[in-house]
Amino acid sequence: MKVSKSVVDKRREEVMKAIQENNFMTVEDLVDKFKVSPVTIRRDLQYWEDKGAIERKYGGASLLQAFIEEDEATYERYRYMKGIAKRAASFIEDGDVVFINSSTTALMTINYIKYKQVTIVTNNARVINYDPDPDVTVLFTGGEVRFPKKSLTGSIALQTLTGITANKCIIGCSGLTEDVISTGYHEETMVNKMMIQRTKEKRILLCDHTKVGLLFSFDYSNFEDIDYLITDNETDCEILEHIEESHNTKVIQVAPIK
Repeated sequence: MKVSKSVVDKRREEVMKAIQENNFMTVEDLVDKFKVSPVTIRRDLQYWEDKGAIERKYGGASLLQAFIEEDEATYERYRYMKGIAKRAASFIEDGDVVFINSSTTALMTINYIKYKQVTIVTNNARVINYDPDPDVTVLFTGGEVRFPKKSLTGSIALQTLTGITANKCIIGCSGLTEDVISTGYHEETMVNKMMIQRTKEKRILLCDHTKVGLLFSFDYSNFEDIDYLITDNETDCEILEHIEESHNTKVIQVAPIK
């Protein structure tokens, strides 16, 4: 029997309250407290991790101090991320093979792919905490797990990608400027590049306004390789105009959603 949204929301609030009271809770402790399955608790923790409220570690989760201090701002950013992910999902068609990288926003796209036979290929190990539509198949690249992002990198991940051609790729970034897309994780640059190179149709970059104007140490693409940039309506319009005018990239701005 499907559990109502109100019941799920109430349990998740109680899960967060338990973590706030104890600073750290294990999955086992939460399962025992709420009398639900480990899979259900992992989904609840993924929900709060995606909001930036907790950090997953050691078989459980701890509260992030930043969430206590910046609760409202974090929640607003999460709403923008959802709007961006939902728009990205609208590009996915029945029968597509889609690359998704280690980005939280890119991974959230899975929540909005419904009633389509789609294969997701990802190096994002956090996908195991998601519950995709039954028609969606998820394949891991394999590779070395990089913490705390839980991204899969290295020669095994690259070898897997060389044998796959995707219709679409949906990737996020740590920062972007008018001409450069960058990440703070060197190990992920080659995986991101490979996903872009092995995509034959649409290459879609997702980036909320908090990352625009930031330049990290390792760039993995310029906008000549990107077909669409999906961002939110708080992003600096001058930067977006430059990207559209100077590169062959279509910019899409979206509103936040609840």
